[in-house]
Amino acid sequence: MSAAGKESKRVLMVGLLCQDILNLVDHYPTEDEDVRCVNQFWQKGGNAANSACVLSSLGETTEYLGTVSSRAEGSSALKELQTFGVLTEHVVYSDCPIPTSCVIINTQTGSRTIIHGTRNMAELTAEDFSSLDLTRYRWIHFEGRNTVEVCKMMEIVEDFNKKVVSPDDVITLSTECEKSKYNMGDLFPKVDVLFVSKEYAESCGFASAKETVKKLLQRVKKGCTVLCAWGDQGADGITPEGTHYHCQAFPPEKVVDTLGAGDTFNAAVIWGLCRGTGLEGALTMGCRIAGQKCGQFGYKNLHS
Repeated sequence: MSAAGKESKRVLMVGLLCQDILNLVDHYPTEDEDVRCVNQFWQKGGNAANSACVLSSLGETTEYLGTVSSRAEGSSALKELQTFGVLTEHVVYSDCPIPTSCVIINTQTGSRTIIHGTRNMAELTAEDFSSLDLTRYRWIHFEGRNTVEVCKMMEIVEDFNKKVVSPDDVITLSTECEKSKYNMGDLFPKVDVLFVSKEYAESCGFASAKETVKKLLQRVKKGCTVLCAWGDQGADGITPEGTHYHCQAFPPEKVVDTLGAGDTFNAAVIWGLCRGTGLEGALTMGCRIAGQKCGQFGYKNLHS
């Protein structure tokens, strides 16, 4: 397949679409305190949805797949996703309220505190996923949730990859380990790229991004690349051969909003790897664009 043919294929982001309600306050409230917002606004959220917006903004043909509320509030979040150029023709609709995240953003520090409610929204199933034409995709990224079904979806992709004639048609699989409450171990042997959050790493007993990637390289399948972002300390990555890279953080002049910085990092790394920058270049791209995100609200106007 020609380079142009490969680039015409899509990156698919699988996971959550929710409604974020952002409450900006001039200090973090104490318990039982009555606080007036400096500002409040609504935006679409969800790790996979956020990453899809960033990828599409960077110029990658990107599709989002997940369950979406068929009610009016779900339509609003989906339309916002589409304004970024994200393709959504295969989403699965459900007659449930859209999941919501109420976010408290401290304007003094940029910190974000999230209270999330699923509101009984069903997760995407392997049966839903099986209807896709996998020849249209070059990379599929799974949000680290609903791991039993995600494992089945990955097995569908693995079966597809075994049957392709050209190596150019093999789909790259990636996932993120963000929350320690999810059992991610079953996905380690299946992915080509593994993203690990600081929270997940610390739950495993690791004290740094460097330690995380080196230790987890021993647990993943042969050929897997492992990355870990560590907030203002930057991020580390390790190649399948064991070559380690570190990239410093790129902090903005003022930290405004850290919500979605990890989603932005993941998307920018995938964008870099799709374009052949190598791990070191992709790691730098991820840290730099995540830094841009921390200096603004939302995901518009992020650039390489």
